[in-house]
Amino acid sequence: MRGSPPSSVLKLGISSGVPSSRLAALLALHRAKEPETPVSMEEVTSSPDLIEGVKNGRYDIGLVATTTPADDAPLWREELAVAVPDRSPLLRYAAIPLGALLSYPLFQYCPLACEVLFGQEWPVLYGVTSYELMTVMVSAGYGVGIAPRSRIEQSRSWGVVMRPLADGSYWIGTHMFRSERNDSPAIERFVKRAQTIA
Repeated sequence: MRGSPPSSVLKLGISSGVPSSRLAALLALHRAKEPETPVSMEEVTSSPDLIEGVKNGRYDIGLVATTTPADDAPLWREELAVAVPDRSPLLRYAAIPLGALLSYPLFQYCPLACEVLFGQEWPVLYGVTSYELMTVMVSAGYGVGIAPRSRIEQSRSWGVVMRPLADGSYWIGTHMFRSERNDSPAIERFVKRAQTIA
């Protein structure tokens, strides 16, 4: 005999660059507390498209990585750092000055990270579509990368070393946007869980 049918599905839109460890913790908490409410997720590469999708009801909730403060439910922020090959001359720096990066190919998987550091005047960048590909290229010695510090620290076994930036702290944040069209108790409970992860 089958159990009761699942309640409505929570539709999440996730922008590229949202820190994965906190997102995983949020989803695990939701699954443990409310397994009867499934979650469907879609990665959206354009933050404006994601926000529009929340406004028009395509998504119940949007998690957006951003460099600027937002009015809607700031959840967490991540410090940016440099991913360096474990044999790089840059390791002589305890914290790497931005100017020192200009001599190296820079792999970008998260455009927001480079926007925070360089504004619209980015140095020559090589775009990659995932953190994993950036890590492979850095580990092989083809250049350096900019990413959230926590992700780089998890990549030590790949031959990648984390170095902070010397010119101050640089951050990207994750903000939550909710649909005004689709308000439900399940959405409210998910939002409260997200705030506990923050």
